[in-house]
Amino acid sequence: MMARQAGRRPQPQSDELAWMLLGGGLGFVLLLVVAWWAGGLASEPVREAAGSANPATIILGQFGGSVPVTATQIGVFAGIVVVLAGIGALLGWAAWKQAGGRSRVDDRAKSMAHVKDLDELSAKSQAADAQRLGATAASDGVPLAKLVNNRKRLFASWEWVQLWIMGPRAGKTSCVCVPQILETRGPVVATSNKRDIVDLTRGPRSREGVVWVHDVQGIIGEPAAWYWNPLSFVDGMENAEKLTDVFVSAMTNANAREDAYFGPTAKGVLARYFLAAALGERPITDVYRWVNDETDFTAVRLLRDAGEFGHAENLEGNQKVTSKQRDGIFGQVRTWVGILGNPKVASWVRPDANPNRPQFDPEAFVKSTDTIYLISREGGGSARAITAALVMAILHTAERVASRQAGGRLSTPLMAVLDEAANVVRWPELPDLYSHYGSRGIVVSTFFQSFEQGVEAFGEHGMKKMWSAANIRVAGSGLSEDRFLPFLSSLIGDRDVVKRTSQTQGGRVGGRSASTSVQRERIMEPSDLAQLPRGRAVMTASGQPAALLELEHFSQKDYAGDVKASQEFYEAQIGKEDQHVG
Repeated sequence: MMARQAGRRPQPQSDELAWMLLGGGLGFVLLLVVAWWAGGLASEPVREAAGSANPATIILGQFGGSVPVTATQIGVFAGIVVVLAGIGALLGWAAWKQAGGRSRVDDRAKSMAHVKDLDELSAKSQAADAQRLGATAASDGVPLAKLVNNRKRLFASWEWVQLWIMGPRAGKTSCVCVPQILETRGPVVATSNKRDIVDLTRGPRSREGVVWVHDVQGIIGEPAAWYWNPLSFVDGMENAEKLTDVFVSAMTNANAREDAYFGPTAKGVLARYFLAAALGERPITDVYRWVNDETDFTAVRLLRDAGEFGHAENLEGNQKVTSKQRDGIFGQVRTWVGILGNPKVASWVRPDANPNRPQFDPEAFVKSTDTIYLISREGGGSARAITAALVMAILHTAERVASRQAGGRLSTPLMAVLDEAANVVRWPELPDLYSHYGSRGIVVSTFFQSFEQGVEAFGEHGMKKMWSAANIRVAGSGLSEDRFLPFLSSLIGDRDVVKRTSQTQGGRVGGRSASTSVQRERIMEPSDLAQLPRGRAVMTASGQPAALLELEHFSQKDYAGDVKASQEFYEAQIGKEDQHVG
């Protein structure tokens, strides 16, 4: 039986319940009478004695003794009763099973989106949509969850971007990320701050193509078996500035105030250093060396040699300002590129350690069915500037490749599952590009642990822009924000409820009175959303009423065995490494 939500009392019952019980009892008696009559019709002696098939003649005759009761009649009656009891038991069992998987908020689903409202997200509709978009090489749709109303699976279009806000241990990895990574045959970009996503999906994805694991901080112990040069993305000042923005965002809060002079000047200096290193075919780690020695004019010379005289003059001028100004400018730049001084980073961004290692090529990746996992986390030594830069390079490359294909879309869509985006993908441009990517066959699912976490990473304006641009917006359990939850409650909307009141007037016979009224109330109050059970989420999709979702664990999928085997295999590798180290 479904638990009632704390603090909620049932409404007073009306007299309709008594009439419903009476009607049910009469119906049951009627079924027994019909079964007894049917048994009499099956018995020849009963028919002959009654001389009629009329049920009243047969039954009244048996009460009067003029019509016999035969063994055949009793046997048929008993058989019908057994069949009816079996049907009743089966329906009861089905109802019990249905109720067994329900939560205390599932009754709200009937006040939210109906089954017909979400026909567009059904498997059949999305298969047709994938055919229209030419995206069937990836799959027939992007998996979402089940609709609580009928427990049917919902799928998103291959031109819809998504935003998921779910608290810790709300099921986003096992119920959302894993299915979205595995239920596509196209290229996949996946980010995280721990190893679980990699271990769970790496085995099955290795059968689709090459698996690349980017683990600059050594979070999961992956060796630098390949490298990617961030400067390969820089083909001019515009992309140098984009790369600069990523490095700046990785080290600063999006809402932090910037000095009107030193901030923009320092960004310009770093962008010109990146441009000089790219044009001079120098490793990005040289930038770290240059900014720590303001008297090193190598970058200025490289810019002049490449014909970038204006940028050379500007950089040289900033290197020759007064010592106080120079300290303010270069102090900020050193903070932004400090990660490049880490020897661990060097092995991932330059080929020196092993020249025979392959270099990651974003364009080849976009055209493949490969998978890349990018792992980073906040705190000391965070490599999120490098991981965000690589995500940026891949998605910009995907956009460029799509523009050369039919309809301006990737022939096989790219799936980007950006888990822990605030910690791994601090890319300021992402909110501006969000809705555009869907039209290019680049499906992005971005995950935050709270709305405020997104605000910290992308600023309030950027986070609101991302929320508005997303075609699928989902909020799960574990949220407790005083601004976001009232906003979400208002989006879900109101419902009409029947309120019944009853009172007894003392000293009067039959002095009880009852009244009924229809009132409006929120379908889900902020407190309801804060107490949302694990496994439930609220979805607001483009042009659709809010819907209550049941998250589906990967263990309920056809590939559950493959996922478990992958997890066990890679977790066993950890044990072997530990034994080797010991």
